[in-house]
Amino acid sequence: MRNNYLALLLVLLTCSMSGMAQEEQPAPQQQLDSIEVSLLTCTPGPVAYSMYGHSALRVHNFTEKLDLVFNYGVFDYNEDNFVFKFVKGETDYILGAEYTVGFFGRYADEEAGVLEQVLNLTNEETNAINDILMENLQPANRMYRYNWLYDNCTTRARDALEKAVQGEIRYMAADKHLTARQILSQFNAVDRWIEFGENFILGYELDNPLTKRQQMFIPSYYAADVDSAIIRRNDGRVVPLVKETRHPLQQTLVTNPSQVDWPMWTFVILFVIIAVVGFFELRRVKTFKWLDVALSFMTGLAGILVAFLHFFSEHAGVNTNILVILFNPLAFAIIPFVIRRKTQILSYAILAVFVVFFITYFVVRQYLDPAIWPLALTLLLRVVVNISVNHKKTLSLQTK
Repeated sequence: MRNNYLALLLVLLTCSMSGMAQEEQPAPQQQLDSIEVSLLTCTPGPVAYSMYGHSALRVHNFTEKLDLVFNYGVFDYNEDNFVFKFVKGETDYILGAEYTVGFFGRYADEEAGVLEQVLNLTNEETNAINDILMENLQPANRMYRYNWLYDNCTTRARDALEKAVQGEIRYMAADKHLTARQILSQFNAVDRWIEFGENFILGYELDNPLTKRQQMFIPSYYAADVDSAIIRRNDGRVVPLVKETRHPLQQTLVTNPSQVDWPMWTFVILFVIIAVVGFFELRRVKTFKWLDVALSFMTGLAGILVAFLHFFSEHAGVNTNILVILFNPLAFAIIPFVIRRKTQILSYAILAVFVVFFITYFVVRQYLDPAIWPLALTLLLRVVVNISVNHKKTLSLQTK
């Protein structure tokens, strides 16, 4: 499969890691005069880790001439066993601070856009959010356990802002009544292999409707809610949350949706090939065992990923995936029987697994990527062919 698919599996549904290579951390000052606080929302990029955008908070201290971006999306990819820990969902992210000019410069190099929403905060509130960020920046506090759906770079910025406001932030935008999978699909349409990969590893937890607050895990969704939000202060005053909207960077990167559904075509073609081979196998009353060996091996490889995520990973959504019924490492155990052509009982057992899978599907109603169906039907076809060939062999022996 394409490299982007592998990238997806290794960098599962992250926010844009704009701060992952912080070489120089500025030392923020404690002078709190004349501070402006903004929410920065970065446009999606073309690769898996930046496909959903990014959120950060800008704190501009005009008195001290200190302009910083606080970014909850920083991680250390040089950490021991980083990839393994990330797949397990045991990655700890940190809050980083960098100069705004460097932050903008990096996104300009990536041809991305940045939306800046200057927040309508009082001096006490800007001082409070500055204190919160400074406290979170301390070595003992800056690290947190990352969760792509419930606790990420965007939700952390939101929570810091809500804690600093002297009153209540009310988000006035209409609820879109979307699931997490529907939201993700709006962004990963630029690469159908990535969309297929996500649907392959994410289970029915992603198909439950999200509340408005839960939908804020996506940077652009949170920015839209902030745009129409109000602050109901403790003294009864009501003011808009956003004082001014700026566009310090305009997106120049052009991203177009995939024009060809490559996963669907790939597995449809595979199904046709397997169907043609099965026709000749039925005529010769003998299966091509190495074809079944190859399919079992590939199914087992996919099953290692699905089963590992399902049973051992802390990532949200992967432990409710019904595809683990079809794709799991037990497929490797089939190979010795196939080589010895001892598949008569085994084929019925696998057929029973398919029955369990289809029953489970109709019960939990997990969304399955359209390309999953020709792939699953290809595997089912091999079971049917093996049962038919074994049946013909049995009839042939009985007539002799």
